[in-house]
Amino acid sequence: MSDSVFYIMIDIFVTISGIYIIAQYIFMVATKELRKNMLLPKEIPIERCTDQKGYIKAMGTKQLIFGIAATACGLISLMQDLLGAYNMYVSMAAMVIFIVLSLWYGRESKKAISKFWN
Repeated sequence: MSDSVFYIMIDIFVTISGIYIIAQYIFMVATKELRKNMLLPKEIPIERCTDQKGYIKAMGTKQLIFGIAATACGLISLMQDLLGAYNMYVSMAAMVIFIVLSLWYGRESKKAISKFWN
């Protein structure tokens, strides 16, 4: 039982993280400004961004895709855990998609930081 509680907590964390990423995208696009609590490393000061609008344009859609994928993967796994309808292939596909998109987003973020920060 403790394993299933752990998995449920991880799935809830991934789902909430995905929702947070989507919310950050919405705030970023709506205000056309970067926020301190968005998806940037702590050592990257927002005020040193040379082109905030360019960064938003370059990363906005990518951030939205990552947020939607994280939310979907978390919800898929959570529903499997809660409903007891575990399917190994669905679970593995959700995990692989989440890991691949996490690596993709990290790489794209590094490229955008090197382009838009001095």
